[in-house]
Amino acid sequence: MREAIDKAIVEAKLNIIPIRLGCGSWECRCGRPHSVPIKTWGKAGSVEITLIPAPRGTGLAAGDTAKIVLRLAGVKDVWTFSKGETRSKENMARATLEALRNTLSFKFTKDWMRA
Repeated sequence: MREAIDKAIVEAKLNIIPIRLGCGSWECRCGRPHSVPIKTWGKAGSVEITLIPAPRGTGLAAGDTAKIVLRLAGVKDVWTFSKGETRSKENMARATLEALRNTLSFKFTKDWMRA
């Protein structure tokens, strides 16, 4: 039993993905990393989810499955729009993770010099 737990921990550490946080809401512009920096979307199976930056204090306006994934990622304020068969928890979680992974696809002007 202990070997299986150790193997699962090692595999989880190898599959960590970076997520960019920021204040992307036009209503807030506080500069603190509490939301997603840009509007992103992800798709898994028939589920499509769009993450929209929200102002500070809004909270997680998402379904139960997406809320768990966003909370674990460190996102505190976000609006979501989802469509498809959102009752399938696995596809909903994968679509949310894909949307969070897409936050790194956009480069800001301050990151241009590093690339």
